[in-house]
Amino acid sequence: MSIFLLEAFNWTNLLQPQFYVENGGLWLLLFVVFAETGLFVGFFLPGDSLLFVAGIYAHEITRKTGEVIPGLAHQFLDTIGLGMIRNEWVDLLVLSALIACMGILGNMVGYWTGRKVGPAMYQWRDRLLFKKKYLHQAREFYEKHGGLAVIGARFLPLIRT
Repeated sequence: MSIFLLEAFNWTNLLQPQFYVENGGLWLLLFVVFAETGLFVGFFLPGDSLLFVAGIYAHEITRKTGEVIPGLAHQFLDTIGLGMIRNEWVDLLVLSALIACMGILGNMVGYWTGRKVGPAMYQWRDRLLFKKKYLHQAREFYEKHGGLAVIGARFLPLIRT
């Protein structure tokens, strides 16, 4: 099986959301949601498009071989001993709740990291990707627009990026 994965792997697969769902399942999906919101390195992951694919695969997954297996939410329900529940609405609600929890947890980790590292950044010297000028501009922006900017950025991905 691992030899087959190595032969079939191509780096461009990492840009395809269905690759994460078919090969990593629910746990990789939840990690991507967490990393996108909570870890600095998560910005390149396909979070928004991955959510659409997760919704498609919430109830059942059809593999390339034609095999149909239970979907992403069923993987979690089976883990906690509720695998006998087979309803597409329950699957969608469970998946939505898990994704929301991981997004909130990721936001909390991102906030904590910013709270710990943020003040020290004012002592850093300018580098290729870091300029104090940008740090001051961001601070002024958030002081001016406050929480609306943070909440609004969540729903406007073009501005957020």
